[in-house]
Amino acid sequence: MSFLPFVENAYAEVNADAFGRVVNPIFTHIIDPIIVLLFAAAVVVFAYGVFQVVWGEPGGETHEKGKRSMWGGVIGMFIMLSAWGIIQIISNTVKGI
Repeated sequence: MSFLPFVENAYAEVNADAFGRVVNPIFTHIIDPIIVLLFAAAVVVFAYGVFQVVWGEPGGETHEKGKRSMWGGVIGMFIMLSAWGIIQIISNTVKGI
């Protein structure tokens, strides 16, 4: 137990503020653009799958590859959206400290 508890609290607030100043620019300038780029790639994979399904013959190999590409795109978009949400929660939590 400390005789000066307010000093410990002030030290914790300074550390949290310093942590937020370090982490938030990393999220904003590095991680967010990577997530946007990967989300765009997932959209392209999904669109490619749609084109394969539409122009491939039903039941053919191209049709099946298109369905797999569409599922891959949907899963990729879901993962990137989830990652973005988690990053936003962490970033907002750090800002609020």
